[in-house]
Amino acid sequence: MTNEKDTGKFPWSRKDWILLGTNVLLFLILYFAFNDRLPDQVASHYNVYGEQDRTMVKWSFWLMYAGLSVALPGVLSALRYIDPRKKNYSRFEGYYGLIRWAISLFLHGVFFMMIVDQVGYHISTDNFIIGGLGILWVVIGNRMGQVRSNFFIGIRTPWALLDENNWRLTHRMGARLWVAAGLVMFACAWFVPSAWVAAVVLICAVTSSLIPAAYSYLLFKRTAKS
Repeated sequence: MTNEKDTGKFPWSRKDWILLGTNVLLFLILYFAFNDRLPDQVASHYNVYGEQDRTMVKWSFWLMYAGLSVALPGVLSALRYIDPRKKNYSRFEGYYGLIRWAISLFLHGVFFMMIVDQVGYHISTDNFIIGGLGILWVVIGNRMGQVRSNFFIGIRTPWALLDENNWRLTHRMGARLWVAAGLVMFACAWFVPSAWVAAVVLICAVTSSLIPAAYSYLLFKRTAKS
């Protein structure tokens, strides 16, 4: 029997079904546990002070939750099958799975925090979400150097996509920056005043993305000169 992992021929794998099933199960658990306890108007956004500043009707909230926590990871699972470089995915299969599970668990955690806050358990929602975002950055960044050239995952600059060595060096640089940025995010969630948290997180997210892109371009220019 042909190995689906190596050829990408089959549209869905057993691991994809496990991830999808887990996401659906977690969604259903929270829905049946908390739907009757949620108010008709549910908070959909929090400001930098952790205060609710936007609401939506309850059914829209559950629809948004399902779309992000169930549909989005499913889309990520399917992307490999339409990628022109899908054969490369077998070279970072473990990391590809880690990304999908990390994003899924992070999203479920975010919505869980929002739900319990709505039903009367007043907690520092912003601290936990920012702290969780920092952990997500560290988890994804820690093994970023393993990702191989593709069109959907990683730091996909034009120069990295054209040159395997550029791709490899760019992602090694990106891995260090993402881990560092994640640690800063996690720390600022607990030790930085609320008014500054959003700015720090934004700076960490932007710099950990733009610096590797600039580095990729410099590598390209250096190779062109040589």
